[in-house]
Amino acid sequence: MTKHEFLKSLKAELEKNSVRNTEEILADYEEHFTHGLSKGKSEEKIALGLGFPATIAKAYRAEDIVSEVRNPETAFQWGLAFNAIGRLLLIAPFNFFVLLIPGIIIFLILVGGWTAALSIGASGFAILAAVPVLAVSTAKMWALLAAFSTCFGLLGLSLVIGMIMFLFSKYILLALINYLRWNIKFVTQK
Repeated sequence: MTKHEFLKSLKAELEKNSVRNTEEILADYEEHFTHGLSKGKSEEKIALGLGFPATIAKAYRAEDIVSEVRNPETAFQWGLAFNAIGRLLLIAPFNFFVLLIPGIIIFLILVGGWTAALSIGASGFAILAAVPVLAVSTAKMWALLAAFSTCFGLLGLSLVIGMIMFLFSKYILLALINYLRWNIKFVTQK
């Protein structure tokens, strides 16, 4: 692929992926060609060394998404974070294999934690629903007091576990996004 073909293809891919700063990126890659040609490399060898324009454009688009996710002026956007992680798997296919086993383990921890929080909360509400039955029956006052305290204890525990799982989920996503940033730098800095 010649310099002209590479830059034309890169421009098309950047526009297709709605990447910001297209002209700056193209100028950087033009500079790569100028530098390589001054060292005696052929245009084809330089283009081959730079990578595929489609992969480069996806990396720059992922970088734009990561910038949006990490922007402290806006609220954390879960959908955008998941989009960034999906792009992580597309940029370099080996990421799938690197992240598969740890990803499964982390996913199971997340599912288990959220399940525990929800089931403990549901148990608290189930006990709360049983309080009117206890009040109508011949239950002693201590049974009503025990039901209320157990109910509120379970609901409080559920809330604490839910907050811990929320923070854990958020920081796992942020760690994956940092890994994505590293991948983007790896792909774009050839």
